[in-house]
Amino acid sequence: MLLKERFQITRPLEEMELALVRASLASPGLLDAREEAILRTALSLARLYKVRSEGCDVGVGAQLTPFREDVERRLGPILKGSRPITRDRLVPHVRDLREQSLQARDALVRRMRARVSGEAIDHEVRHKSLVLVAGGGGGTAFVYLGAMNLLAEHGLEPKLLAGTSMGAILALMRSRMSRFDPTEMINIVRGLSFRKLFRFISTESRYGVPAALRLFLRAGLGRFFGAGPEGSGMRLKDLPVPTLIAVGGIRRGMLPRPLEYYERLLGPSPLGLLNPASVARRLQAAVGAISELFTRPEITLRLHLGADDDTADFDALDAAGFSSALPGVIHYDVLREDPHMHGLLDGLMAQHGVARLIDGGLVDNLPAKAAWRAVAKGRIGTRNAFILALDGFAPRLATPLWIPLQRLAAMTVGPNLPYAHHVKQFTRTLSPLDVVPSVELASKALHFGRKALAEDMPFLRRMLAPLPPIA
Repeated sequence: MLLKERFQITRPLEEMELALVRASLASPGLLDAREEAILRTALSLARLYKVRSEGCDVGVGAQLTPFREDVERRLGPILKGSRPITRDRLVPHVRDLREQSLQARDALVRRMRARVSGEAIDHEVRHKSLVLVAGGGGGTAFVYLGAMNLLAEHGLEPKLLAGTSMGAILALMRSRMSRFDPTEMINIVRGLSFRKLFRFISTESRYGVPAALRLFLRAGLGRFFGAGPEGSGMRLKDLPVPTLIAVGGIRRGMLPRPLEYYERLLGPSPLGLLNPASVARRLQAAVGAISELFTRPEITLRLHLGADDDTADFDALDAAGFSSALPGVIHYDVLREDPHMHGLLDGLMAQHGVARLIDGGLVDNLPAKAAWRAVAKGRIGTRNAFILALDGFAPRLATPLWIPLQRLAAMTVGPNLPYAHHVKQFTRTLSPLDVVPSVELASKALHFGRKALAEDMPFLRRMLAPLPPIA
């Protein structure tokens, strides 16, 4: 079955569970804990289609079709209808769905006992894994540190990360820790500087689009990934938490302007970029050129490094560097002598007909769909996942200077929204220009993120808590 068809089958059932949990939180007397567990177990079993057993995926969806259809018939009109969700409408189904769930589960175990155990089926039904998606937006993304910190305090550790631009860099930093450590993250920020990460020098442009600022990500973060200036370090497949990085590609022969134009886009003197106010003005002037890549979608395509075996072999910092390379503003490239990475990049670009790699925010600023596809393909073993998307760059009137860029990025966010189970938009963030914040600013961003996500924690904890047995 195609993934698109699978999504069309499972998503309505997921939406019913989301609606049920939200209604239960809003009205504590709606259901007791056991009644809620019965209905959620029925919904979870109904959308079951593959179970990982001894390293292999076993298809079970066809066996559950009659049960799934009955669950949808019973609960769909209540949980997806326009009328309020009330106890008197739900309770009549609790007893029947408990018995039917147990019968369907037992029948499935009997039919599939030679291929998958009952314990594996129960685990897939009752346990939901967290998938964390981190959007781009320069310094605005640092609020995600607070969100990661709060999730960890509640024992909610991601099993998969996906990120774009600065969100990709922070996702990498999170993925190298088995458990989030805010002190270590702040210490990493303390060791960074603008001069260490960015340089105003003219260099060769081999895979990226030229710009006034050259990003030297390895100089700032290489030691955390075993990477020296002239060699590869940790690869995406080596990260303790699987991670996807969104990158844009410019199709061959489709770049709207000569390469030299982008190198001069921010003005003839790079010294003006040392002044934040000047940077803001120059970035606004660059919006027109950047918007050309949005208004002509045939120019670009989305790439998700780490989503398959070949791209999982990418150097992790190189993946994040290309994801952060905004045309005409920030240039990233692999110019060191590294046959492994040059071979991977040349092969990737030839395979997709790509001439240059650019910031992932221009094509996929909140890659929830890529994360969902990775889960559906078995990237983390389970298909029972909750996708939490963090968006610090959504358009808001409080930051009018950035609205043009935010609106452009939002065009790439919309197609991802159906694939996220919860999208958290942050209204208080650092400035997009704070890409190398001070310790004080990083601590402030962490506080903003914690405070904003705190209101969502009851819902997130309820959704991600293991379901109790209903037998």
